[in-house]
Amino acid sequence: MSARPSLPDGLNEAVLQDFVLPTELGGNASAATKELVAQWFYVFRCWNFARRTGKHLKLREVSIQPKLGDSQRKEAQVVVDLTVTEDMLNSYGKMHGGCIMYLVDIRCSTLPVIAMSQATDGNGNPGVSQNINIIYHAPASPGDELKLITTSTTMGARTMTASIEIWDVTHHRLVASATQVKMAASQARL
Repeated sequence: MSARPSLPDGLNEAVLQDFVLPTELGGNASAATKELVAQWFYVFRCWNFARRTGKHLKLREVSIQPKLGDSQRKEAQVVVDLTVTEDMLNSYGKMHGGCIMYLVDIRCSTLPVIAMSQATDGNGNPGVSQNINIIYHAPASPGDELKLITTSTTMGARTMTASIEIWDVTHHRLVASATQVKMAASQARL
C-alpha cells in the first residue's frame, strides 16, 4: 500500500489499520484514485450498520472515462458484485427494498463521486445524501449474483449526482435503478 500523506475527513489510520488494497481491481483509474475508492469502500463495509451485508460486497472496477454523449467531459464508473444472502431478505424471501436502498445510499453510489472528486481536484470527499430516487424493477432471490454499476452524473461545487443500476446477472434482469444527489457536508452550527 502506498504512503498516505493526508487522509480526507472520515478516514484515519485507526479505521484503515486492516485495509488491504485489492490486487485485482480493474478499471483505468489512477492508482491513487483506486486506492482512495477502495479505502472508502472498506470503511463502508465495516460500519456497524448492516455490516453483514457490506461484507458480501466485492469491489471489481474503478474507471474514469469520457462521458457518454459528451467526450469532452469525464465520468467515473465503479462496479461492485454481491451475492444475495438470507440476511438481506424480506418476509417474502426476496431482497428487501430497504437493503437495496442501503446499498444505493451508503455503499455504492457514493463511490464514483469519490473517484471523480479525487481525479479532478484531489479532494475525494464523499459528501452527504441530499436526495435519492429509486425504482424497483424485479425481485432478487437468495443466491442471485448481482452487479452494481454506478456512474457519476454531474460534479458541481456544491452538489454531485450519481446513478446506479443493480443487475441480476443470474436471471439477466434489472433489479433496481436509482439517482442520488449528494452535497458537501457543512459544519454543524450550534
